[in-house]
Amino acid sequence: MVRSSAIAAALAIAGCRDKAPAPAAPPPAPAPAPQAAPQRSDAACEAPLDAPGAREKLRPAQGQVRIGVMAGLKEAAAENVAHLRKLVAELKRRGAEVLVADGDLGDNPDEQETLLGTLTESGLPVLAAAGNREVRSELDAAEGELRKKGAKILDLSHTRVVDLGDAVVVGLPGAFERRQLHSDGACIYVQKDIDALVSALERMSAPAVIVAAVPPRGQDGKALDVSEGQNVGDPRLQALLRRAPFGIFAQVWESGGRAVDAKGAPVRPGVESDSLYLNPGAADRTPWPMSDGKTVAGQAALLTIRGRRASWEPVRLEEN
Repeated sequence: MVRSSAIAAALAIAGCRDKAPAPAAPPPAPAPAPQAAPQRSDAACEAPLDAPGAREKLRPAQGQVRIGVMAGLKEAAAENVAHLRKLVAELKRRGAEVLVADGDLGDNPDEQETLLGTLTESGLPVLAAAGNREVRSELDAAEGELRKKGAKILDLSHTRVVDLGDAVVVGLPGAFERRQLHSDGACIYVQKDIDALVSALERMSAPAVIVAAVPPRGQDGKALDVSEGQNVGDPRLQALLRRAPFGIFAQVWESGGRAVDAKGAPVRPGVESDSLYLNPGAADRTPWPMSDGKTVAGQAALLTIRGRRASWEPVRLEEN
């Protein structure tokens, strides 16, 4: 077990595959500030918002849109794939029109093709956001193979803005500190990427949904980024939240299956809110100890946006 609180904070957001240890009894020190990052990110990780293909419209406005949200697909063993397939079917049964896959999409191209294929075989469009594990070139190859089979899959590293008519999804994939990366060739975003999104959000008329693989830095134990008693998210993302009323964040699995509003107050399932930021939790079937003391195996969420308000509901299988 890692004993340094600084290292623990970095690894917590990294989305480890193994079962997380129980929180230590003494309260740890506050999480460290983000490390200095380079001034430019790789365009393969965060395409310029004005690049060809960086924006795509999927559907016209219809009064509301339902987004199926999954994260932490993790590994392609047969039992887990069967479990994920059931989660996707349940999301579709509840009316999901598009799926978001947010981080931990598999550790190699074969896993990624299998796991994302489990989502695309539903026939729904899939918006994929890389986390801290996915080697950019490998994920591109896996997605390319799925497209050859007719899958509709948009990667938010390349198609940064996806217009769903009733909402606009805006992607910020990757980790926010180099020490979080689990693979050479995985992505990191930098301050200039956040600044570019802030400017883009100011020009959008439809409600924006930020999709990032890591959450914003919270203030207390009810936030989306609590791990071992610490808030471990990226404080710089608050600038985006001031301009985007909705968001999907992942990779702090202990804080999954919850949503908060712009003030950090919990948003209960089924309750509409003017602002709603969601951590769906890990979808893979491995039991995960949550920050509230519960253990959950495999969860997803349904995000419904109607006008300028949104609501959410957790999606878990009865067998869990």
